[in-house]
Amino acid sequence: MRISHFVEAVREDLGRLGALGDETTARIAAGLADALAPALRARLLEALDVVVAEANRPGERPTLVVTLAGDDVTLTRPVTTGEPHPDAAGDLTARFALRLPDELKARIEREAQRRGASTNSWMVRALAREVAESLEHPGPRGAQELRGRGRS
Repeated sequence: MRISHFVEAVREDLGRLGALGDETTARIAAGLADALAPALRARLLEALDVVVAEANRPGERPTLVVTLAGDDVTLTRPVTTGEPHPDAAGDLTARFALRLPDELKARIEREAQRRGASTNSWMVRALAREVAESLEHPGPRGAQELRGRGRS
């Protein structure tokens, strides 16, 4: 959807309202419409951000993603792969050392326990999901893309 479509519709509405008055009122309404356009654009994006935040559950993978490319805003639902394919874990013989901040380690352990899994199993599944999603949506996440949750 194009944000400018909505901004232009509000401009036209203000123009029609201004036309109900005299010439000065019409000129003021037109000036307000021009001045209001950037703020209205920002508020529309903020509203979409709230929609995404409410659709996505904290601590879980996003179920709704809003992407901004120029004037185009796209709401999409990422393809969920569910549990990783059994072959994704392989035979679990590969090892590597991973240093985590204590707080992150504690959060991972709590989440694994909440889901009834060992920390290792939870991490294997989480990493497999992340890699699968990266393969489904290749390309860098640019500055024009919004993901996840947020409130203002």
